[in-house]
Amino acid sequence: MYPLNNLIYIALLLFVAACGEKQDIPLIPNAIVNEQINLTNIQYNALRRDNGYVYLKSGVKGIILIHRTGDTYAAFERNCPFQPYDDCALVSMDQSGFFMSDSCCQSVFDLNGYVTGGPSPYPLRRYNTALTGNLLYITN
Repeated sequence: MYPLNNLIYIALLLFVAACGEKQDIPLIPNAIVNEQINLTNIQYNALRRDNGYVYLKSGVKGIILIHRTGDTYAAFERNCPFQPYDDCALVSMDQSGFFMSDSCCQSVFDLNGYVTGGPSPYPLRRYNTALTGNLLYITN
């Protein structure tokens, strides 16, 4: 008798947990990212200095690739996580080079991709980077 009561209690707890409030999380569409860039190429000249950046035509709406310092790079999806299906949901580097923003929704992101202002409750999607010699690999 007691094991049946325990089973009913557990089933009731699972049911209540499943019926809890669910948040609508806007999902950026998935795109396969498997890029290899040669850092000695003239089109990546901006990456030769710390905090230099370039835009790549990969990912969903493009990638912002930033050279941190030394051998450290960061790559972020340009598709803003706030209402990502809007045509204007596009993140760009600010002219100052100190942050990234989406001019459509006014969301602001630091150079680590974290939200510092605006309506986006989510950080930018970050891609993996790996440096081998002069070749930088960007993957998801």
